[in-house]
Order: sequence, then structure tokens, then C-alpha cells
Amino acid sequence: MELQQLRYFTSVARHRNFTRAAEECRVSQPALSIQIKKLEGELGGPLFHRQGRTIVLTNVGKRLESKAESLLLMHQSTIEELKDTVASGGEAHFGATLTIAPYLIPFIVSHAEKEDIPPFQMQENFTEGLLASIVDGSLDFALMSTPVDVPKLLVKIVGREPFVLVMPSDHRLAKLKKILPKDLRDEPFLPLSQIHCAGRQISEFYEKTKARPKARFESAQIDTILKLVMQGQGVSLLPKMALLGDLDASLCYREISGVDLGREISMVHHPDRYLSDSVRKLMALIEDGLNSFVG
Repeated sequence: MELQQLRYFTSVARHRNFTRAAEECRVSQPALSIQIKKLEGELGGPLFHRQGRTIVLTNVGKRLESKAESLLLMHQSTIEELKDTVASGGEAHFGATLTIAPYLIPFIVSHAEKEDIPPFQMQENFTEGLLASIVDGSLDFALMSTPVDVPKLLVKIVGREPFVLVMPSDHRLAKLKKILPKDLRDEPFLPLSQIHCAGRQISEFYEKTKARPKARFESAQIDTILKLVMQGQGVSLLPKMALLGDLDASLCYREISGVDLGREISMVHHPDRYLSDSVRKLMALIEDGLNSFVG
């Protein structure tokens, strides 16, 4: 059953006349009749009774008439809605990992309002969940630490963020001009859980540098780690963006010298995904905002 056949059928049903229906549909009467016959063949019975010059709907025709009108109206409404959506750019759907979203997104939201970016939906999730949502089409794109091993997706590096050492302001390390990896040896340390990409990257740093701090109180929550640092339970390496803004006055952070310690942050999207103007505007805003935020 084709939409064009339904259009021909509803026109005949409305006019009760094949000639006038053909004129309205701008096709020849034989062409219209052929399509009606095909439709009747598919449905397994006639749609019209011809009584001399009068055309009457059969029971099947009567049932199809109301259904066909609804289907055609729904089809037209859908087209108009989609045209409006495309014209306005649509609503963007993007995601960010749990060690990025809480810190960057409020910054992005405030700037999006100033830049007149259309409304958008945002999802926080672990990297694996975001990648799955990109693949199934739930998200236009996502912001995450890379590299990620998903060859079929497009990855664009949009910034680099350092991991910094956070500690009490009166800590012995805070007094050093430079903090080197060796200075962390045997230091009580509060690791970010390796459930996060950032946690795994920080763990790899310790393996490579042989810093060997005394790990204790691992947590998946950055806020929990910061509270423990405030209590003097140890120091921690965290993404810099987590420490910008309202950092407690009793804490300070410093970069580790002599090493390239940080993470690349990338936008990831599916190559077959259509990116509307509003999505592209949001992507550009995030890229610019990320670099000014953690730069």
C-alpha cells in the first residue's frame, strides 16, 4: 500500500467520480484506475461498487476511507513538523562523562544563553554508555576523554586538560617551587576510582613514574575526595576543571613538573549522523568554551 494510492482512493471517495478525481490528482483516468485496482488487489476485494454512473463505497472502502484520511493527515503533519524542526535547527542531544559534565556544563549553559544557542538535552554517563548512545542514535555527540577504541566513530580532539595535585594549603608540598613525581613517593594519596577514564590515566602515570604514593580511600566521587583532602587524609590528582570556581580556601592545587600529565578531551560522533545547524553551533561553543575554561 502506497501513499499515492491512498491519495487517489480518497479523491475518488470524496468526489464519487473517477474523472474528477483524476483531474484533482493531475493524472490520467486510466493511470488512476490502475492504481486503485492495485490497491484493491492488495486488500483482496473491491473498494467501490459502480451502479451506472454512481460510485458507492463498499464496506471495505468505508473502513479504508477514515483510515486513509488519518494516515495522509499524519503524514503531512509529520512533514511539516520536520520542516519546522530543520528550519529551527532542532534540539541538540549531547553527552559528557561524569568527570567533565558537572564542571563544564554549567559554564556551557550560561554561555549558550548569551549566544542564543537553541535549547539542548544533556546526558551524563560513563564513557561506555555514551559511546553506546552515539551508536544507537540517542546522542548527536559526546564529550569524553580519549583515546577510545571505537573505529567506526569520528573523534575530534578539542582540548587538553592537566591533572593537578590538590592538597591542603599548608601542606609541605605546597611550599615547594616545583613538585616532581618523586616528591609523591610514600605520600598518603586519595585515588580517583578507575571506573573513570581519568582514574585509569592517573593510575598509569604512577606506574610509569614509579612515584608509588600510599593509596587510600579510593572514591568515584570527586567531591568525596576533596572533602577527605580538606580533612588532611591525603593528597590527590584530579582534572583541573574540578578545582576551578568555588575551591575551598583551605585547599590549593599545583601542576606536577617534568611530566606531561593530563588528558585529551574530544568530541565523538557517528559519521552517518546528520548534524543540524544548532548541533554544530553547540559543538563550536563547547570547543571554544573548553579551551577558555581550562586553558
